[in-house]
Order: sequence, then C-alpha cells, then structure tokens
Amino acid sequence: MRAFGAVCFSLLLSAVPATAADLKEEIGKIASAYEQHFNKQDAAGITSLYTKNYLRVSQNGIEPDNTKFYEDGFKAGLDRLEVKVTEVQPLSENMALSTGEAHITGKSEKGDALEINAIWTALDVRENGQWKIRMLTSAPKAAPPQPQQAGATATTTGNAPSGK
Repeated sequence: MRAFGAVCFSLLLSAVPATAADLKEEIGKIASAYEQHFNKQDAAGITSLYTKNYLRVSQNGIEPDNTKFYEDGFKAGLDRLEVKVTEVQPLSENMALSTGEAHITGKSEKGDALEINAIWTALDVRENGQWKIRMLTSAPKAAPPQPQQAGATATTTGNAPSGK
C-alpha cells in the first residue's frame, strides 16, 4: 500500500511545475498559441484556449461571445498580436494568475494604421493536464504622460502673497 501511495505522490509531483520559471514557461505556451491563432485570424482557435465557462472582460465589460469579439477585431483590420507575459504567480497546483502586455496592429479599411497597446491579467487553470484561460481581463494601456512644454508656467495652490 505504501508503494502505491509513493507512486501516486510522485505522479502528482511530476504534474506540478518544479519552479516558478517552469510555470511561467507553461503559461507562456498559452500566450504563444494565442499569438499564433490571432495572427492567422483564427477566432475559434483563440477561444479554444479558454475553459468552457470562461469570462472575457474588456473595457466594454464582460464579452458574451469571445469568438465574435475577435472576429469583429479582425473585420476592423487588426491582424497582428505580440504578447508578453510579465509575471506568473501560482495560486495552487492547478491555478495561476498571470499578467502581461499586448501589442496589436493592423490597418483600417481606409488603410490607416491601427495600433493598440494593452495590459492584461488572466486566471489560468489546469484542466485534464492542460492549462486553459478561465478569465482574461484586458484594457488599453494608458498613454505615457506628455512632457511639459518649455516655457510653461507651473501652477501652485494656496494663497498668493498679497504684496502688502
């Protein structure tokens, strides 16, 4: 009986990434597949990376149909995605929180360049030994602050001297 328990324990350990770097690499495979499906304009392929009961949250709120969300983006002219995974935190053996950035480009119907920089957070879960996205939240990345123009005067708050 002990031998059976030892075998089960060793199988369990082999299914769990050995280090945080291993986990980041495993989650990075989802990002890589996401890029590949996006760059082929395969909306259904992107959705296949999600669990059946996924949540897809954008700046518009919860997207009811992830496949349609991407099809609409492709119709608008978006055709290239680059994903960067910046951090992965294990929450349990079968759950991780990942964050990153995305750069999306394309051309509008009129030929104008399209460019979106986004930040994202995902809750990833392991189902049947395969990592899937349970929830993905993304939003456009805020533009960097504009440098102040030369000669612009700084404003202060408070009482100005009265000169008396």
